[in-house]
Amino acid sequence: MRAKTLLPMFIIILLGITASAAAATSNNIMNSTQIQQAAQKIPAPPSNFFQEILNLVAQGYNWLVGIIQNILQVTLLKQDPGLANTYANIIAWLIPLTAIYIILTFAEVLRKYLGYIIAAGWIFLLAVMILAR
Repeated sequence: MRAKTLLPMFIIILLGITASAAAATSNNIMNSTQIQQAAQKIPAPPSNFFQEILNLVAQGYNWLVGIIQNILQVTLLKQDPGLANTYANIIAWLIPLTAIYIILTFAEVLRKYLGYIIAAGWIFLLAVMILAR
């Protein structure tokens, strides 16, 4: 069973090595001077770029709080709508934290596969360097 899964992986690795070696031997590789010249062409971000990002985050947070507050006032807190603002703020903090937790849980699962991809990348790189000689 394990040999069945290793054979296609070996073929993919072999094809990747040969394709990478063919690409490395051509003259399309950029040197460091070309990379620096290309990097200098990238415009600088505006001076208030981070302030605009924070402003968008704050607007999104206020929008989320408003939606949650309206839902709570209409449904659960009809008798005391003043509590809706307090609970809406708490819920608005818990929603992104829960989303981050779920993403990190999936990242933990995918971490093993990412390790395989990184190992294959290093193997490809070493093989290309050896074959390029």
